[in-house]
Amino acid sequence: RGDLAIMKSMGANTVRLYGNNPNESHRMFLDEAMDKGMDVIVGQSDWPFIQAMDSCMRSNWYCFDQVYESYKLNLARGFLIDGNRSYHPALKAVILLNEPDLKVHPRDLTCRALASAFDAVLQAEKDLGVTGNPVALTATFSFGVFNGQAPGLGQMVEFY
Repeated sequence: RGDLAIMKSMGANTVRLYGNNPNESHRMFLDEAMDKGMDVIVGQSDWPFIQAMDSCMRSNWYCFDQVYESYKLNLARGFLIDGNRSYHPALKAVILLNEPDLKVHPRDLTCRALASAFDAVLQAEKDLGVTGNPVALTATFSFGVFNGQAPGLGQMVEFY
């Protein structure tokens, strides 16, 4: 369809993907983005967090095992190049968990969910010997209203 070319012609330089299926290859998309001179920020799928039968939600938000398996598949299916030693040059950031403030309940387990997901990603990289072209790791919070405070502020207060 040429979506990336259209986006590039409109001045975009980065595309953010909301989740992904780790069972599918991402290489062709990342190659196309690189060919168009675009960066990619990819989000982890909600599957390991809230949708799988053995999701983090069902294990008191200890997410290591679920995220490890999912992320290892992502690494093997296109996130890596050079004999699976370096991240694809188009891939600039990975969102560990999208809107944990809306998913993690009780919310005081948000740090546990994020820390265990972060640990799983680092372990998957280590186990596969990833050493080149590191990507940024982040989490994205919603702009929902919490505790009657302006969007963002309520989440920060509660997260703190």
